[in-house]
Amino acid sequence: MRGLILLTATILTFGYGFAAQAAMTVERAQTYARVARTAETASPVPDANRVWYGGTLDPITVEAPADPAKCTIG
Repeated sequence: MRGLILLTATILTFGYGFAAQAAMTVERAQTYARVARTAETASPVPDANRVWYGGTLDPITVEAPADPAKCTIG
């Protein structure tokens, strides 16, 4: 009897997971289609407020002088 309950719970869990995944896939596809319709073409002038979606950025080096009164090394 316990095996049947465990099997039923497992099947229901996988079923709910599959249904959630299918719902999210449909929603994601609809969102992509809606955004694709409203997306503008790239402007020749770079926009400072444009969202960056990936790629490689140049490394940033930050240098700050240490306060000699607070430095305990040396």
